[in-house]
Amino acid sequence: MNFFLTTIKKTTEYPKIRNLQKLLSPRLSLVKIDAILRYLEKSKRLEVDLDGNIIWIREDNVSRLSLGEVANISEDVLDYFSIKGGHTEDDPSL
Repeated sequence: MNFFLTTIKKTTEYPKIRNLQKLLSPRLSLVKIDAILRYLEKSKRLEVDLDGNIIWIREDNVSRLSLGEVANISEDVLDYFSIKGGHTEDDPSL
């Protein structure tokens, strides 16, 4: 799969699905290309437009921070949710 993604990223234009066999053979067979392509599409790591061009590939080295790590959440909201969730510091049942 790394060979597949690396080769596509090195192309200067949007590669067409129908040209993948030319780009990736003889290292990958048509069956392997199709399986990898379908896997990458279903896992949302690759996007194909209606003309059959691969227009987007998700980068793996991007840090994946959660919403809580990047959001600027006020103390009032944090207090509200900690009380509603039943997890307070004064609760002896925890």
